[in-house]
Amino acid sequence: MNKFFDYLVYDLPLQAIRDLLSYIQRFVAVFAGDMPVEGKMGRYAFCATNLGEGSVRVHWVQVGRERIVVDAVV
Repeated sequence: MNKFFDYLVYDLPLQAIRDLLSYIQRFVAVFAGDMPVEGKMGRYAFCATNLGEGSVRVHWVQVGRERIVVDAVV
């Protein structure tokens, strides 16, 4: 999880990162299996995979026009 915050801390405030992470976890939990899904929360887009048992792998987060490769398990 620290890797997720480390990659985004320069582009987003901590509260926005927390909100985004919570949203990603809820969004991806709806989808079963190990297929990556893309979603959007306001002006932030993301791609993540449900790994099961509450774990999510976040592949990238897009802030505005900048796509940030994260590849972190949270």
